[in-house]
Amino acid sequence: MLAAALAAGIPLPHSCRAGRCATCKAHLVSGEIFYPDGVLPPGIVASEAARGEVLLCQARPRSDLVVRARAPMATTAHGVLVESVTRLATGGWHVRLKILGSTPLATRPGQFIDVESAGGERERVPVVAANARCIEIETHELEPGAVVRAHGPFDSLR
Repeated sequence: MLAAALAAGIPLPHSCRAGRCATCKAHLVSGEIFYPDGVLPPGIVASEAARGEVLLCQARPRSDLVVRARAPMATTAHGVLVESVTRLATGGWHVRLKILGSTPLATRPGQFIDVESAGGERERVPVVAANARCIEIETHELEPGAVVRAHGPFDSLR
């Protein structure tokens, strides 16, 4: 549903497109949907689904639908350079991002940003340190020297 809406020029809030973050959660007013393999994605629980909540990035229509979605958040996007990558004991990566261009990304520790790869994959990640020119995050591996886009900031994972 999300892909069809975006292709039609309908802006909807979204982030991971994998059913994890719940940024695209909306209310199904009428119609019927299903999820691939008949399994709820990790970003929604059975009680939410029972109330008519759906994850637009994973839901597939079985009929005409009416959906009530949140308006997309106004955020900025910045080009950032992956300056350094350090392995964490927990299995993730501590990544230092250098902001490209002259406009700083106004974020602070405790907030979140979406990191978008050149292939369009997005992941919402926590900000652990920030100043006017650099942001430090914890995420999956990013290649040092890669240029990615940072969107945000956001105050929650969803």
